[in-house]
Amino acid sequence: MQELSFASGRQVVTEGKGGVGFFVILDGTARVSQGGEDRGTLGPGDYFGEMALIDGDDRMASVHAESDLRCAAMTPWTFRPFVKDHPDVAWSLLTALVKRIREAQARQTAATG
Repeated sequence: MQELSFASGRQVVTEGKGGVGFFVILDGTARVSQGGEDRGTLGPGDYFGEMALIDGDDRMASVHAESDLRCAAMTPWTFRPFVKDHPDVAWSLLTALVKRIREAQARQTAATG
């Protein structure tokens, strides 16, 4: 992994754009938004960018540095072999993805119902 830093207020990933990075937050906080709506704050130990690396599609959300942000970043060509070699990481990613799907479904139900 490569260490990257982002100044407070800087956009890290942009919803609807392609991306080649998976990020684990080492220090600082980041704000997540989707469709212009706030989706919460991420801090040390949290990660983002895995969905675009898994399926090669565009980013599903935007993330910007809420404070000075230090991340460990991984490219797709290192991410995929790493996940294959570490089943515990794969399981953690699956669990997080299911949680996100359930939260999105709950938001959709609340908006329509």
